[in-house]
Amino acid sequence: MSTTTDEPTVREALDRMDRGWAEFRRRVHDLPGEQLGVRLGEGAWTRKQMLGHISTWHDLTVDRLSRFAESDEPNGTEEHEDVINARAAHAAEGRTTGEILMNLDDSFRRLRREVSRLSDAQLVAHDNWAVAIIAGNSFGHYADHVADLDASATRK
Repeated sequence: MSTTTDEPTVREALDRMDRGWAEFRRRVHDLPGEQLGVRLGEGAWTRKQMLGHISTWHDLTVDRLSRFAESDEPNGTEEHEDVINARAAHAAEGRTTGEILMNLDDSFRRLRREVSRLSDAQLVAHDNWAVAIIAGNSFGHYADHVADLDASATRK
């Protein structure tokens, strides 16, 4: 994400999010439904839990960006990431695959809408704070989990 001024714009951030999301979402939907319940390793999450985790971080990022837009101050999460991740994994256990996939799409739309509300100046304020959390909880996060969507790499 860079322009002639070497500062990313909201348009560039949205484009990068959209490209990352399109590829990640395609891989999710290419998996047979029964593969979403498979554990990603011994004692690891299922794919449904991993997708619930992605949705949770989308939603947390929406909240953080909204608070930032109101206060112009960077902010963090109220809980440690391990607590957040455990709660997200637990919440996914009782949900259907359809619910998980619908929530995943909805959470991305909410995140995209919140990013689109930022100005270019807000995006790069505080040493690119918004850029970092957007990347870390969208396209960068998808890249962290793309291997989890390879059906041949799973271990039951």
